[in-house]
Amino acid sequence: MNLFSLFIALIVMFSTGDAWADDESYVLGAGDSLSIQVFEEAELSGNFTVGEDGVIDYPLVGRVSVSGHTAKGLDEVLTSTLAARYLKDPQVQVEVTEYRSHPVQVLGAVKTPGLVHLSGRSTVLDVIAKAGGVTAGGVAEVRIKFAEETTPDVSVSLEQLMGDSSQNIQLSAGDVVHISEGMVVYVSGEVNKPGAVAFTKGLTVTQALSKSGGMKKTARTRDAYILRADQRISVNLKRVLKGKAADIALEPDDQIVLQESVF
Repeated sequence: MNLFSLFIALIVMFSTGDAWADDESYVLGAGDSLSIQVFEEAELSGNFTVGEDGVIDYPLVGRVSVSGHTAKGLDEVLTSTLAARYLKDPQVQVEVTEYRSHPVQVLGAVKTPGLVHLSGRSTVLDVIAKAGGVTAGGVAEVRIKFAEETTPDVSVSLEQLMGDSSQNIQLSAGDVVHISEGMVVYVSGEVNKPGAVAFTKGLTVTQALSKSGGMKKTARTRDAYILRADQRISVNLKRVLKGKAADIALEPDDQIVLQESVF
């Protein structure tokens, strides 16, 4: 698991149920499901779905405009309406049971790409976590296309997103988050974790080996090599590790090969 996958996994681990269910700022809209409970008034209590016109049909009262209200705001509207016409001191409680009116799209290198429904103040990392986290491959860039046409698109590297909280942008309905698969290098042979390693500018042979769990004791360090397109570049790791030879900078899609020593 790469560092970013681990970071996202921790977000998922510590999220219980709906991570933003207690956010009182959530604005209701079409498709949301509501639980409305009126104390000791069973006929006025139940579950309601907000229609495409932003309205619910509520007993006794009839059509009630919901869109634009928070749950607390709707609570106040129903309380005042019932108190004015039908009940003395009604006790009303409104809760959102399903968030459907503020979708964003999460696309690309995540485990479950598609729609994520915002349920309050939600950031880029929040919705990536809701989409199951990033896939196992290298991830290079997160791009945000905003529904508001006057807001320019934003691209951030993973390093920026993880290291600078100001880059973890708050999202709104209609935004699109695209996680692009990044460039990689490959390490094969006598290492503890052979496979792909995420490429970053300036990545060297020894850094790639470290990210692959380090060399096995059986590695032949004198004549490792890099396969780059149609080139074969010899690497004397023994000299590199002693500081007697340069640590070669890698390029995307390079393959480092460590052979087994013959005793």
